Amino acid sequence: MRWVSMTVIATHHRDASYGRTESKVEKSTKMTDIVTETKNFISDCWERVFSEVCDTVVYIDQFASECLHWHTGGKGYLALRNAGAIAVHELGMYRFRYYTEVKAEKAVIVSTASDPAFYQRTIKMILAKNAFHSCTIFCGIPCCTTDYLTVKGEIKEKLNYAKLKKNVEAWMSSDNLSQVREAEPSVNVIHVPLFLAFLSKNLFVTPPFADAIPPLDSYASNVTYDALNFLAYSFQRLFDAINARVDVYSIGELSDYLAESLENYGVDVNRRDCTWKDTKMEVSLVLVDRTLDLCTPTSSSAESFLTRILRTFPRLPCHNNDVAINLSPMFGTVGGVQRAFEVPGCLASMEKATLDLFVLEKEKRLLAMANRSLTDIVSTKDSPKLKTPTRISGHSLEKVLSKFRTANDLDSATVCTEKIQRILAIVEGTTSPKIRQLELLTSLEKLALQNLSVSRESSSILAQLSNVVRTRIQRGLDVENLLALLIHVYALAGTQIRFSAEQELQLEESLAHAVYEDFVTLRENPSIDATAVSSTHWLPFLLLESNDTGTTEETSRRIARRIVNTLRLVAQQRSTLQDYRHCMIKPNGEETVRRVGLLERITRDVCCSTGMPRELKDLRRRSSSLVSAGFSLFSRGKTKRHPCDNCYVLIYVIGGVTSEEAKVIEEITSTRNDNEDKTLTVMLGGSRLLNPLDVVDKILFDR
Repeated sequence: MRWVSMTVIATHHRDASYGRTESKVEKSTKMTDIVTETKNFISDCWERVFSEVCDTVVYIDQFASECLHWHTGGKGYLALRNAGAIAVHELGMYRFRYYTEVKAEKAVIVSTASDPAFYQRTIKMILAKNAFHSCTIFCGIPCCTTDYLTVKGEIKEKLNYAKLKKNVEAWMSSDNLSQVREAEPSVNVIHVPLFLAFLSKNLFVTPPFADAIPPLDSYASNVTYDALNFLAYSFQRLFDAINARVDVYSIGELSDYLAESLENYGVDVNRRDCTWKDTKMEVSLVLVDRTLDLCTPTSSSAESFLTRILRTFPRLPCHNNDVAINLSPMFGTVGGVQRAFEVPGCLASMEKATLDLFVLEKEKRLLAMANRSLTDIVSTKDSPKLKTPTRISGHSLEKVLSKFRTANDLDSATVCTEKIQRILAIVEGTTSPKIRQLELLTSLEKLALQNLSVSRESSSILAQLSNVVRTRIQRGLDVENLLALLIHVYALAGTQIRFSAEQELQLEESLAHAVYEDFVTLRENPSIDATAVSSTHWLPFLLLESNDTGTTEETSRRIARRIVNTLRLVAQQRSTLQDYRHCMIKPNGEETVRRVGLLERITRDVCCSTGMPRELKDLRRRSSSLVSAGFSLFSRGKTKRHPCDNCYVLIYVIGGVTSEEAKVIEEITSTRNDNEDKTLTVMLGGSRLLNPLDVVDKILFDR
């Protein structure tokens, strides 16, 4: 873990992209809660966009759309239309069927892309089909005038606002659609840091960086480093906007790089104003590599109900953090042509308080809450109150919901759409056929923990799991979930336990056989939608057109060998750590060994008593200049700054977070604040919200 001191002070001058020009004194009179201020920052960014969309055609990319989706409670399209947009279209490099908007004269383009080629190709294609007189481009990535947008010293083409503006003007001035222009085209290119989305009270994600994940072999791509520079700049704009002094801590190689980039951005601010007396808040930013703990995100244990929802519902199309809730149990199935326009429910359309409950509360209380909501809906129709069943379950709620599928009750159901979505999410999360598979996987996890903690290096767990892989069809398990379980077991074992070569060979053979069987299934059933049924482990087979059995078997063996080699790398990820090297912890002689996630351990150390904070052995201070480095020599041996020295702690995980981690952190923080005079606010963020299959795709197949 590394420590960087970075002072970020808001200056009197405010960039136009924020829509604010107030001074420090004016800002210092406002509320200093970091959650509120961050949400205000997000609102300011979107208000800047909304102020330009009236009477325009809006083109918005996937990640900006996802940020807007959570900001507007699932009503992003309506928000843009209500702001005056004539039409709203998806923006994408490989979307070639852009429609011609005959009556429109203005366009607004909202993009988070960092590749200059994206703007060149896509905007040119849009303008070729339209005769716009005005074009405003909102870019998530800053102009190339920023000195730090380089990748490990490599010269890289950057997005040049002046060049882009000149090109767009040239494209608009051409004889577009055979129309003669009466005036010169108007083009504006504006930087707006659209990168944050709050899911619940203290949980946020950064959709533009959903694909960023630390490599297992320490060799990250230039694309990844470029994304981290972009992320560092975006964070710096946030901290500047909320007027914060930030102490940056990092664990992991990519987190170290991100911390270094943040420090570089902060140097210019330090030169402008080195005083801290006017800062509104002091923040500890803890950056963590996801690959240091792959045990937690691959667990099937669902202490947080939101985890179960993520495992049972399909993802909302083009979204990494929301799910599609089927509303047909209440409103019926749409058929024919109308089916293409059917809009599913989603988590974003629910109140933030509901999502907090999904994160924190257990199944029993959520079922009781759903039952009360149904009772309230019935009472609005002057109907007799529902009889509370002896035991409230998902199936009992299903029976009640079926009674609402009448013409007389549809009006009341429409008014209570948000409650209906919440109820349907709870019902599906407790009755889905997938629940049995999750329970079986959870029991296998417990078996692995018990076996590893008792047998150690003589453990036979891999032999047992090899047998499970071979008999998976009879057990109702699929390969993807078993791969998540294997990642979990190897991450759990870490460097504490070494599996025998014999057991690993047996596992490799079982995996090769399973992969081959999946290919045969796909070949014999060509109508199977591989992307809907399974994970990306199907992709090699979709590309393999050979029907030769020998070729197929060899391909299966290569895939299995690659999986096992990757699992060995998973076990090595924490080998350089001191405090946090092991996931299996035995608190004392009387308690059994239990699994403790990395974020849980970090949070407990951060939330320790402010009087005697425990020294963190993985904590290293890295100075930003020779002067401060020299000063650190004189201060060696003295008390170091600790994350709990600040009232606000922001934990950000490169590679994504889970709702289980959000639940644990909230519980630890609440317990700590009940026993301490100084209140500590902990926010958790990550590049995306993870479930185990996301980890399988990123770790085993997207490398």
